[in-house]
Amino acid sequence: MKKRIPAAVAAAICLLACVSCGKEAEISVNENVSVNTSPSAAADTAPTVGDIVEPKEGSEEYDLGSYRVAADGVKFYYEEPVSEELMFALDRYFTSFQNEDFETYQELIYPDYKERYGTYLQEEYEYGLEDSFKLNCENLRTIMQNAVAGDDGDSSQYTGDFTITRIKAEQPELSEGETLDDLKADLFSYFDEIFDTDYYEYVKANSDDIEYVSFYIYAKGEDGAEHRLISGYEIAFAVVDGKYYTFG
Repeated sequence: MKKRIPAAVAAAICLLACVSCGKEAEISVNENVSVNTSPSAAADTAPTVGDIVEPKEGSEEYDLGSYRVAADGVKFYYEEPVSEELMFALDRYFTSFQNEDFETYQELIYPDYKERYGTYLQEEYEYGLEDSFKLNCENLRTIMQNAVAGDDGDSSQYTGDFTITRIKAEQPELSEGETLDDLKADLFSYFDEIFDTDYYEYVKANSDDIEYVSFYIYAKGEDGAEHRLISGYEIAFAVVDGKYYTFG
């Protein structure tokens, strides 16, 4: 009998848990707001973002705050020290789940992690990284099914298709005496165990930087309305030669 939840299942649980356990988003989407929701993957468009948009007072988007629109139509909510490059990485990463695009997903995974984690999955559970990816796709679709159906609806009548519309990223709040480095190390602690090494120190030594943010994802469902897909979840990106890679 396995002593640990299979890694692919654990990854999926993380995605499910972030909806119910994450901090409340500071932006609240009016589900009838009209937005540009091009279904194209961010990787298929030039990595550009427009000027800051300041919604007019009294408009549906006023309470959401200022934003920039990426080339794929997704609205980015961020400010320094969160970088524009990190926002593009988040966009590509979650668009890969939206489009079930395993090839793009692999491009965004830290190369050493991809090798170690793939080996771990095969040795312990006899399946691979692609199975873990598919499970996360399925769970995000389940989240959207439930959001569209509502508390009293039948979610089985929906496919869970979604199109990402807005992404917000911000530096996490620190408790007294806590540092950002503490949060980064804690995020990597699961991999310390399964890889039998101090994986955070390994990544730090082999990367130019590690960026860490809390983020929120909003997406349009089959009902044509926007729903919060992920709220207050935290993610790390290793930066190597200007490229952003994540873990999971």
